[in-house]
Amino acid sequence: NVIIIIMKSLQLHIQFFRAISVLLVFFYHLKLDFFNFGYLGVDIFFVISGYVITTRLYEELNKTNQINFLSFYIRRFKRIFPVLIFILTTVLIFIIFFQPLDLIIGNLSVYIFTIFGLSNLYYLFAKKDYFDNVFEDAFGHTWSLGIEEQFYIIFPIFLFLLYNFFKKKKIQITILFLFVISGILLTLKFSENFQLIFYSPIFRFWEFLLGSLVYFSNKNYIKKNILISTSSFL
Repeated sequence: NVIIIIMKSLQLHIQFFRAISVLLVFFYHLKLDFFNFGYLGVDIFFVISGYVITTRLYEELNKTNQINFLSFYIRRFKRIFPVLIFILTTVLIFIIFFQPLDLIIGNLSVYIFTIFGLSNLYYLFAKKDYFDNVFEDAFGHTWSLGIEEQFYIIFPIFLFLLYNFFKKKKIQITILFLFVISGILLTLKFSENFQLIFYSPIFRFWEFLLGSLVYFSNKNYIKKNILISTSSFL
């Protein structure tokens, strides 16, 4: 009963923070002055994604001592790409009919890069500032999805190796903590190169790993509560 109550509470918290992050981004795109920093909702979502993905993968590792990589990637593909392709294609059709011809090639390029989960790298190498283009570029928001997809590819392998080489949870938490700190320090070091730290996954993965840290912290917290509740019952 204790486990069920705590897990339900955590799920409610996740849904709450997801709603907050979506609303922040939504109101930011409405150009409301009060939400000038609403774009930070994306950062919150990255942390949540790290938490959720770590939860699913680590629970699988605890049960089977392995990760079914193929199954994981197929589930991610089914969850993301059918809707993504439909929406992007619909938008592209509108663009072809209603935007000037000289913009079609650029939008088609972003469309292709987005399908392959690389739109963030396209914007990085095209040297396009997100905040200068976000209200004009119909595909400008896809950069964040590219970073998420790149994280989904790399993180299961990273977690699997971490689990097998460092099975003690304290060591795992320590390593994750070091990765988060190094990511923050790296971001601060290159803070003058705004486009690089904004679009590059190297400067974004620490946010997902922060979500992983939250998961492990909650996992330890749940165990302590179960022990306390069990002791009280006895």
